[in-house]
Amino acid sequence: MAIDPVCKMTVDEKAPATTSDYGGVTYYFCAPGCKVAFDENPEAYLSEPKKRSLLSRLNPLRTPRSQD
Repeated sequence: MAIDPVCKMTVDEKAPATTSDYGGVTYYFCAPGCKVAFDENPEAYLSEPKKRSLLSRLNPLRTPRSQD
């Protein structure tokens, strides 16, 4: 099973609603609307948001102390 990069639903690779090739990879979609959204801006669906460090998740107001 593949994951639709737009809506994150699982898609049967043998019977997808539609597909799109980008960067040498075939992406599978659950519906034509997801393909249209992907084709308009593929990088928006392939880029992961930057992950914050464990420290900032635990205490976002704490900043590292400078070493003098």
